[in-house]
Formats: sequence, C-alpha cells, structure tokens
Amino acid sequence: MSTRLSCLLGSAALALTTTAVAAQDAEDSLRVCASTDDAPYSTADRDGFENRIAEVIADEAGMTLELVMIDQPGIFLFRDGIDAGTCDVLMGVDENDDRLLVSEPYYRSGYAFVSREDRDFQGEKWEDVDQEGYETFAYRYYTPAETILKYTGRYEYNLVYQASLTNFTDRRNQYTQVPARLVVSEVADGNADLGIIFAPDAGRYVRDSRTPLRMTLITNDIERSDGVIIPLQFNQAVGVSKDRPGILETVQDALNSGQDRIEAILDEEGIPTLPLDKTDKDEK
Repeated sequence: MSTRLSCLLGSAALALTTTAVAAQDAEDSLRVCASTDDAPYSTADRDGFENRIAEVIADEAGMTLELVMIDQPGIFLFRDGIDAGTCDVLMGVDENDDRLLVSEPYYRSGYAFVSREDRDFQGEKWEDVDQEGYETFAYRYYTPAETILKYTGRYEYNLVYQASLTNFTDRRNQYTQVPARLVVSEVADGNADLGIIFAPDAGRYVRDSRTPLRMTLITNDIERSDGVIIPLQFNQAVGVSKDRPGILETVQDALNSGQDRIEAILDEEGIPTLPLDKTDKDEK
C-alpha cells in the first residue's frame, strides 16, 4: 500500500472517529436555550430559577447541561435558539406551544397582586383593583394586567406613570419591557399602590424585599365582552425542538424523577404554585 493511500485511509478513519465522538457528545449534552436578560428566569450569571431547573433535568437524565446563552430577552429564544439550531430545549413554555414538542407541565402558577403588608390590600379577583385608595399600578407590558386595568377603568389614568417605568421609551418597532424587579420595587417604595404581575416573575423580589410585601394569586379569569376567556393561571412545561424528538422522552423522565427537586427550587424562589390542571391542554 502506498504511503499516500495509507495517509488518506488514516485521515478518513480519523474523520469518522471525530464525527462519531461529536455525535456522541451531542447525544450526551442537553442544549438548553437561555437568556442573559430574562431575570428571574435566566441571567448572565446563570442563577435564574429556570437555569437551576435545567440543571436538575440534565442531572436526572445523566446528561451534561449546556446552557446556550443568548444575549436577548427571553421572548427571542425560539427565534435565536431553536430556529437557529443552536439549542434544543426551552424552559417554561406554554403547554400549548405548537412550535415545539412539549412535555407534561411541571408546575402551575398565575397572575398575582403585589402589595405592601402595611396597606392590607383585600382582594383575590381581578375586579378587586377597583377600590378606594388604589390609583397607581405597576405591571409588565404585553400581559393581562393591561386588560384588567382597561376593564376596571384604571388604564388611561395610569398611562403616564406606567410609561415612566421605561423612561418613556417609544414602544413602536422595538421590544420594550418593564423589569420584574422594578414592578416589585415600585410597590415596596410606595410609588405604586399595587403591582399586577405573573407570580413567577415576582417571587424572588417579593421574598427579598426589605419592605414586607404580600403576593396574592388572582383566582378568576377575565371574560371579555365578546365572550372570549383570558386565563390568568397557566401550566408551565418544557419545550423541545421538533428536529430532536428523541429528547422529549428523556426530558419527561427527568421531570418525573426530579419533581421533588424542582418543587424545592420553586419554593425557595418564593413562587406560589397551584395544583396541576392536566385538562388544560385538551380544553384549549
């Protein structure tokens, strides 16, 4: 055999070995899309509670966690992560997200009121924002909080204050959002009478506030004038790329075996949870 042929065969064998090793590494790694700018879910320091739950899933599955950090808010993770092929798994997705293969839900929570303990706010229905002494409301954009304020006649009066939370940034043609921590701190500092926010957004900030705060889950849904129901409680699941269907069963098994560890993280985070409603997916 010529030296040149031997070299070619050796190079081919090495390439095949390298490819096999890379393929095995891919099978052994759990590539989770994660944002550097989506606290408290995911942070550049990788200490978001969804970062920690991803660690549990990888550990339970016997895989190496690869957090693929994307320098965009969480809303862009599907586009810049799953669609781009740089990662395979999304944490905390809606169980009806048809862009993904979705696990069974691993926790359920909902929208909540955040108030100062010394105000002794009384109310657990969305209509209860409409009471004397509560005029200024902090919330995050693109959420049912805006609908609640519109339906209770508080939206227009609150517009200037709400815009001040993003320094009056023009929302046209760009994604503008109020940080969850700011919603909570505005209530703690007395600048807002009430916060209306998805409870997982606020849990750690309510927990860590020097001013004692109260978080009350809203118990009813919104029925619009056209009869459409806007839910205020949601099941949260893990989404898997449709290009990697084999991962879903592995993720589901890990969620099942690691459920106690996941619940401990949610409890530590200060997130109020509700009994899982397994019928939601079929009804929606």
